[in-house]
Amino acid sequence: MNEPQTPWINHLPSIEECRRIFRSIAMLDAILIPEWEYRYYSFNSVWAEGEEMASMRDGEGSHYFALFTRDGLMIKGYDAEQAASGLMLSKAQSIDPLPAAVADFLQEPAFMGEQTTFCLWYLYSENRWLSDRPYTEQECSLLQALWSGASYYREWAADYTETEVHPEAVHRIFAGEPLTSALIAQLNPELEFGDLEEDIEEIDYPATAD
Repeated sequence: MNEPQTPWINHLPSIEECRRIFRSIAMLDAILIPEWEYRYYSFNSVWAEGEEMASMRDGEGSHYFALFTRDGLMIKGYDAEQAASGLMLSKAQSIDPLPAAVADFLQEPAFMGEQTTFCLWYLYSENRWLSDRPYTEQECSLLQALWSGASYYREWAADYTETEVHPEAVHRIFAGEPLTSALIAQLNPELEFGDLEEDIEEIDYPATAD
């Protein structure tokens, strides 16, 4: 199988680090954007038996889905703006056939496989990041939180919510620090710990009730 090369993906975080980042941005969204319909990021720790799922939807057609399974981590996304503007320039031969786990992932109706502009995966059996064809970072920019971290999310959230977003609190959640009432208050003084109990459970984010 002649594998297309996307060298920069070798520097993507490990599966566990990706899980921590996806979980953190979902928890931050839940705090900063209490109304579910306006959130970008989500994380479902009980998507299916042995599976967890992270997702992003921007309300304008772009999205990604990241599925954690016993096989590893698979991510597919659709950048509506780049697709419409014709910026998707990588035209090299795709991997054929795809690994079975990845093919099954793309065929899951909930993940809208027919709308895909990038697909990356890290399978334990292969022990490395791979992609179905070469991509630039720009083509996968919906995943920028994975390589730009807390600072990127804070800047995005401040712009999206049109509010000041406490930088230290964001970094503490990115570090996986347990959520407390005091930490919540730094980000959203109008929210109480009890308001987030369902989100905390779904995301499976560590928390300590006062």
